[in-house]
Amino acid sequence: MGELRILGKEGDTKVIWDPENRDEVKAAREQFDALKGKGFLAFEVKNKGDKGSEIKKFDPEAGKIILTPPIMGG
Repeated sequence: MGELRILGKEGDTKVIWDPENRDEVKAAREQFDALKGKGFLAFEVKNKGDKGSEIKKFDPEAGKIILTPPIMGG
């Protein structure tokens, strides 16, 4: 199972998909792409606590992806 965690003003939202289910993958990908289009940053979380990395494209085989809103400096 894949998990997309979206951090936002309203709190955290979780989207779960089964990599074998095309409809669930499509819905998760659309959510990912929409948020990336708004400037969100995406990070793949590695298993066993290994350091993850920023990703630019949705990966349906990723175990967990965290999306964070853009950070504004000032």
